[in-house]
Amino acid sequence: MIWLKTRCFFFFDFLRTIWKYYRNPLFAKVHLYFTLQYFLKNPFRISRKFLQERGDEDIYAYGETPLSTLDEISKKCGITKDDIVFELGCGRGATCFWLNTWLGCEVVGIEYIPEFVEIAQTIVQKFHLKGIRFRLENFLETDFTGATVIYLCGTCLDDPSIQMLAESFRKCPPGTKIITTSYPIPGLPVQKSFKARFPWGRAEIYWHTV
Repeated sequence: MIWLKTRCFFFFDFLRTIWKYYRNPLFAKVHLYFTLQYFLKNPFRISRKFLQERGDEDIYAYGETPLSTLDEISKKCGITKDDIVFELGCGRGATCFWLNTWLGCEVVGIEYIPEFVEIAQTIVQKFHLKGIRFRLENFLETDFTGATVIYLCGTCLDDPSIQMLAESFRKCPPGTKIITTSYPIPGLPVQKSFKARFPWGRAEIYWHTV
């Protein structure tokens, strides 16, 4: 039942994406090609296989932010084309491509599953996209130099990982926005919080400023 509900959610979100964003020709081409790359490749299975081979206990730690939800987050948190957005755990990079081709941001996607990064880099090269990069890294060890916005949809992170990120975030320049789902970052002031829609239900979004 949960599987069917999730499939239906993504199907209708895909229709919303076409209706709302395909009037941008570049986004439409990129997103359609991106969708075809995963037509026979289930991203949840790719993630599960990778985590199984690594020996992780939680092999179901994969999720995506719906583009309509990211649109809402961007508006409520004041993300603009002048921002440099780092997405931690960007997965396939769907949100990175939206931020770059629709909103006009410079984007850095951080992901540790090689297949996701390889396909994303292929798309960047095919469409000669500017201002978007993907790095094959563990985001607990990444360098945030240059970021004006950091987005983390990491609902499955354990407390030690959150503490490590908190220490890294506190070193960012004053004014850097840190946006997280489901939980606030310890030691950072929360400017705003609100609920947004995800496949599993409504989650709390936290906007912090360093």
